[in-house]
Amino acid sequence: MKKLILSLLTLSFLATACTNPDNQIEPAIQSKVPGDVSGKWMWGTFSMSNFWKEGQYAGNPYEQSVVFDFKPNGEYEQYVINATTSYNCRTEAYTYIKGKVKFDEDEQTFTLTPKSGNYRGNYSCAPSKNFKRDAKQSELKGGTFYYEVVVQNGQKKLLIKDTPSDTQAMTLKATSW
Repeated sequence: MKKLILSLLTLSFLATACTNPDNQIEPAIQSKVPGDVSGKWMWGTFSMSNFWKEGQYAGNPYEQSVVFDFKPNGEYEQYVINATTSYNCRTEAYTYIKGKVKFDEDEQTFTLTPKSGNYRGNYSCAPSKNFKRDAKQSELKGGTFYYEVVVQNGQKKLLIKDTPSDTQAMTLKATSW
């Protein structure tokens, strides 16, 4: 059951990734990150202390989060966290990707060019199944997304969209850790 849950969570993330037609990583592109986008942005919720100390806290019944850390120099880090607790067993899946990002402020787009990453899986009731491995080149898929920075209820948010008219944007809150 745990393998099925982890597989479904991982597939859901990979299925939503944007790629170029040949699934090839383009040469590294990068630009200075606009000041209002620079920094850490999070969709969902999780505790960074749990992320770095996996398996030490039972946690919420279900956690899911995507975090982007856009560095001013055009580098980025992305974290994807999925975790669930069922019958006192904790299943955790972590993805970490690092690469370069190019922003086009006129078009309100950014293009991710991943360079490296890793995957981890932790199973509290079956620790022999835990794993940590580097991402394969074929798994490092970049993409171009539309963005908008807005203020909602006094809080700065980053909207990430697949198209300029996308009405179901991913809304990330500015965060820090």
